[in-house]
Amino acid sequence: MMTLAAEARAAFTETLPASTFMLDLGYITSTLHESYDNDGQRTPLIDTMERYDPGGGLQGTLRADVDVTYRIMAPQLRYGVFDFLTLVLAVPVVHKTTVWPRLSWESGDYQWTMGRSFTEEDFWQWAASMGQPTPGFQEGNRYTLADIIVGARYRFSDHLSALKDNGVGLAVTLKGALPTGTAKDPEEVVSIGTTNWDLHQGDIGVHLGVDKSFPQLLDDRLVLGLNLFYEVLYEREFKTPTGERHPLLLTQAPYAGERYRIDPGDFLGFALSADVVPFKGPALATWLSGHDLERALALPPLLTLRFEYSFTYLFQSEWSSDSALWDWNNEQRWRPGYKNALSATALISLLRLGSPLQLYATYRSLSLIPGRNSRATDLVTLGVRAPLKFW
Repeated sequence: MMTLAAEARAAFTETLPASTFMLDLGYITSTLHESYDNDGQRTPLIDTMERYDPGGGLQGTLRADVDVTYRIMAPQLRYGVFDFLTLVLAVPVVHKTTVWPRLSWESGDYQWTMGRSFTEEDFWQWAASMGQPTPGFQEGNRYTLADIIVGARYRFSDHLSALKDNGVGLAVTLKGALPTGTAKDPEEVVSIGTTNWDLHQGDIGVHLGVDKSFPQLLDDRLVLGLNLFYEVLYEREFKTPTGERHPLLLTQAPYAGERYRIDPGDFLGFALSADVVPFKGPALATWLSGHDLERALALPPLLTLRFEYSFTYLFQSEWSSDSALWDWNNEQRWRPGYKNALSATALISLLRLGSPLQLYATYRSLSLIPGRNSRATDLVTLGVRAPLKFW
């Protein structure tokens, strides 16, 4: 087990020892309330909608102050083929999603037939007469599979003694997604899906990771990392809303056609990280180390803190339907942009104490540093890892 010493200490280049499994069970809570527009200003997730009388004046403006929550179970299984090559399988399952549209109404023009402007109650009564219900709180996607992720990491610096001797790790990570997620319900105003497009993750990715440790200078209490990446999103086809359930808000198929396609645009970026060990903790000569104290001292420290900043550039999306105007309107919402993410992780490893468990908690925020044409998402992850070796 002593070869687990580097686990979780060099996240951009870490690999498992040969013939070793790592089971990682994480639970993610993702919350989203706003996005960033083309000027980097916070804006609601759904554009305001101005409603007009047929051939008449402005009834009023409909606004949505949407709250979205994803709760995701994210089990991963890693396997060390060799000390320098690890395979990964991740099978995320959405526990549930909730969407609260929180609609509000701003009255418009004076209506001479009523002797006043349309109130919110007036509007929804009129909408109901047209077959339009009031969008409300929705809970869905219970135990729904998201896109399965497969990946591999090759740490090629293991073959370069000059790098190993100086505490430098270099690794290439490849990942790909299987289209097992579920698209959103096109007939619901506030529906969300479980695909990588909904979660804003790449479908195919190439990452180059670099880590630098300081075993002599800083008593192996610091690892600095750099990750360069490029990720591709598949073009996707969706059914156009027909207005079957929301005729006033979602009657789009007559203009855009029965189906439309989206090329979401790719991702390009980098990440910087620092792993700090404030407390190595005691080491016990237990069965995990073969009752050898020296091997126990080589196991991961009791507490590791990880801090990371990442920048992601978002390429222009392209929409294809029967309506060039409809395409253009949607592309304005998904123009080129970027997102800035800050994250902090606390990892408690019990390996030194004789327990094959590692506990972790991560907070990741895209709302602390403004972005552009991106979502201001915040995530909290709680999880446990267990190394397994059968031969």
